This record gives sequence, C-alpha cells and structure tokens, in this order.
Amino acid sequence: MTSLVWSETVGVPDRILVVGDALLAGALASALSAHGFSAMHVSHRERGIGTGIGLRPSLVIVDAGSLEPAVGASLVATFCRADLPVCVIDAVGEASRRWVWNGSGAAALVDINAPFDELFRTVNRLLRKGSPAHSVRTTSARLASSSAAGSSPGSPLEPFAGLTRREQFVLAELIEGYCAEEIAGAAFVSISTVRSHIKSILHKLGVSSQLAAVALARREGWSLEKHPVKVPGDSESRRADAM
Repeated sequence: MTSLVWSETVGVPDRILVVGDALLAGALASALSAHGFSAMHVSHRERGIGTGIGLRPSLVIVDAGSLEPAVGASLVATFCRADLPVCVIDAVGEASRRWVWNGSGAAALVDINAPFDELFRTVNRLLRKGSPAHSVRTTSARLASSSAAGSSPGSPLEPFAGLTRREQFVLAELIEGYCAEEIAGAAFVSISTVRSHIKSILHKLGVSSQLAAVALARREGWSLEKHPVKVPGDSESRRADAM
C-alpha cells in the first residue's frame, strides 16, 4: 500500500521510489520531495513492489536496515530484473550484509549512519549515470513546515522540543551534511562528546540512525532557525560555544 503520491516538480522529471516499511523510508521520500524530486514511498511487500515497478522510476532506494539479507537480496534483484537502478541503505559495517548487496546487483550502498547529504550526492550520481542529460535540483533549502512552527503537545515537532541546546546544534550540523568528526573538530570537543549527543538525539526522536533523524527533521520541517542556539560570534564560534 502506497503512503505518498508522486510529488511532481516542474523541470525535474526524475522519479524516485523509496521502498521499505520503517519510518526511515517514509521520511526519506518526504525529504526527497522537499528537495525537488518526484518521490514515492511503497512497502517492500509484493503489492508495493508491483506498484513501484509499474511506475517506472528513474531510481529505487531500498531501506534494507530492517530486512533479512535473503529478503533484501531478492527485493533488489527483482528491481534489477526490471532494469531499474537500486541504491541500498544499510549498515555498511557488517561485511556479510555488504557482500549480499554487492552480489544482488545494487548500484550503490549508503551507510544508514552517514550524513544525509551523502544520500543526495549518491542519488545525483546515479541519476546522472543513468541519463547524462538529466539536471537534478538538489538545493539545500530547508523544508518549510506545513504545520504550526511551534512544538505543542501532540504536534509532529513535539519530540524535538526535548532536545537540549547542544543536541539541537548537533542535529542542525548533521542536517547540513557534517559528520561527527567534523562537528567535533569545528566545536573543539572530543568525538565521544558528539557521539554521546547523537546517541541522545536518536533516543529522543525514536529513530535508530543519523540518516533517519535527519530525514525525520526534514520531513517535519524542524530547523535550528525555529529553535535558535543563542550564542554570539561567527559560524565557527557558534560551533564552539554551542558545545
């Protein structure tokens, strides 16, 4: 059963199909739509797969984090047989799972804990590879919230209200594409401190990866502008003072 309709964007014909039943898949589809792609989310069940193939997307993104390797490999192979390029999102640190995706015909593998911008760079690369004439718009403009800007009880932004000032800062940096090492270096703190903040962010937002946290923030329209870190100085100073 599909959860989103195609979001048609003028001048951007590329259709991206996001496959998976977890929160990450739906959030990714919404974030991709917000960045100018025509994105759709379907289940990895048989009916969803059939619907997705019938729409002939330019690229398929499979959220494989919750799938057994055999199920995921079969899913990827099904799309490959339909001549559709596939990008898999999974934990690349597990060699056995990485081997499965390489052998299934996937065109790319993105670490589920990678900065969100890495996925967009991979999407751009795969779309250009598929059709050199394509010009894909992937601006870094923030997703405007369609709901109230506040985080009142029961609103989609409510989980973000529980983030501390430092956690908000770290989440904003992740959204901009910085990795934990870069955030730590710019803020002059240890990598373990940043990772501790990231762990707390994931727990409070109820997600299991950095990619999912950033996708959720983009989908719900959260940004640091709505929850400003009130510290003086330039951007580099703000990174240091926020920590």
